[in-house]
Amino acid sequence: MNRKFENTSEKPKTIYRTAIYLRLSQEDGDKAESDSIVNQRKLLMDYIRDRSEFRFIGEYVDDGYSGSNFERPAWKRLYADLEKGLVNCIIVKDLSRFGRNYIEVGRYLEMTFPILGVRLIAVNDSFDTAADRSSGDLLTVPMKNLINDYYCREISRKVTTQLSAMRRRGECVTSFVPYGYKKNPTDRSRLIVDESAAPTVRQIFDWKLEGYGNRTIADRLNENGVLSPYEYRVASGEKIGSNFKKYPKALWAPGSVYNILHNECYTGTMVQGKSKKRSFRSNDIILLPKEEWTRVPGTHEAIVEPNIFERVQEIMQREIKTTGGECAATLSGFLFCHECGRQLTLKSTYHGEKVYRYYNCKDCEKAGRSSVRISEKKAISEILGVIRSMATDTVDIESTSFSPENSGAVKSFDREILAMQEEIDRLLRLKNGLYGDYSDGILTRDEYVDYSKLYSDKIELRKKDLKAVSEKRTRLISEISDRSWISSFKKYANLTSLNRVVMTELVDRIYVEKGGRMEIKFRSEPAIKARREAAKHESEISYRI
Repeated sequence: MNRKFENTSEKPKTIYRTAIYLRLSQEDGDKAESDSIVNQRKLLMDYIRDRSEFRFIGEYVDDGYSGSNFERPAWKRLYADLEKGLVNCIIVKDLSRFGRNYIEVGRYLEMTFPILGVRLIAVNDSFDTAADRSSGDLLTVPMKNLINDYYCREISRKVTTQLSAMRRRGECVTSFVPYGYKKNPTDRSRLIVDESAAPTVRQIFDWKLEGYGNRTIADRLNENGVLSPYEYRVASGEKIGSNFKKYPKALWAPGSVYNILHNECYTGTMVQGKSKKRSFRSNDIILLPKEEWTRVPGTHEAIVEPNIFERVQEIMQREIKTTGGECAATLSGFLFCHECGRQLTLKSTYHGEKVYRYYNCKDCEKAGRSSVRISEKKAISEILGVIRSMATDTVDIESTSFSPENSGAVKSFDREILAMQEEIDRLLRLKNGLYGDYSDGILTRDEYVDYSKLYSDKIELRKKDLKAVSEKRTRLISEISDRSWISSFKKYANLTSLNRVVMTELVDRIYVEKGGRMEIKFRSEPAIKARREAAKHESEISYRI
């Protein structure tokens, strides 16, 4: 009787609503479901199958996610189910699969799971939160978590170091490459031109040179049926997530055009390392300043010529005002006030059915000063005349014997360099004479040391100034030796109308004075002035009209 009574009074065995959690970091496996995930699943399912207290609910898989933090999609879903009470037991291969963050893992084990009534089992570590924990467990479990945390830190450091070295070698370390390129099948760290997409990239840059806005360019591409970068990758067979896709078909957008126009990769330069993680524990991204980016020129074939890329960057830095159409006005972003330096604004006034368009300076207008103002029609006509005249003169001065070192600007630098060298020599003589004064008792030891340091500091400062001026002279000679401007002007000898392509190729900026007088600064100003100087055109060097 007693035995029968005792059997009926035994508590029923607890049945746990059990989930298995599987994790593998990107450093440990491929992007596709890896063999390690398969092995984890087999181990844990075998463990559950032999124990009747577990009722299997499902599996949660984070394949390709680091254990340094808990910002993982599958873990977040599992934790939500824990809070709802749908799951009250988690089984993992070992504690490192659960997480490698020593502090966070400890918080879950000591605080969160006991409060939620959740059981955690790490099979290979023989760890079970439902079992009585000995004094040894109280030491070994934190030690294992600490070792896992250290391992994660070291892996992160080694991966960061390796990626940094690869970037410095110009190797591509990103998963996705810029639109217009693809990875070389024989060397996945190198880029080759995608001949199907590259013409679209060139067309985008050409339209930008003509003054079209990013939205207009995007609309044109969509109208022409050109696949957007996302849709092009999908059509090429790439596997891309669609979390941010709002419409059935992704279209070209101004942002897509903007990104292409700003990407220096199209010039053949590999630019990487624009951001980094705040720490190995965090997914927060920090954007780095441009001077910290890794730039390696000549790593792959250019789709866009560097000079075209630079011209587009200059165009986008200008505050371009549209005229109600799809393209910016011809002179927008080129005219500046001679008085205050502000960029002139295009305005329109109406007289009946006629429209009068002009540029003026807002700052001068607001300050009550006599506003700098010029008619758009008049400005275009006069600039067109100057460019045609320059084109004609270029034919005459092209054959002029010319030495960059003989130009006035270079000679001015030479005089400055000579004066600096003479000053350095004078200071050296004074410094060298100090020891004689010290030996003769004219200077004390402290005075000798102080004066010697003073002269040394001055000499170093003058040497830095001399180096800076010498570098400017070298750059100037390089600029005035450039002959590309000659062909640019010659092809416009019979120019009949002005457009933004001509303006962006030839003109840097134009200063407008009161009364509408203009001073044109051409892009190749040093070279042009030096050539005209050699050809005895000193009176025409300023290009004032």
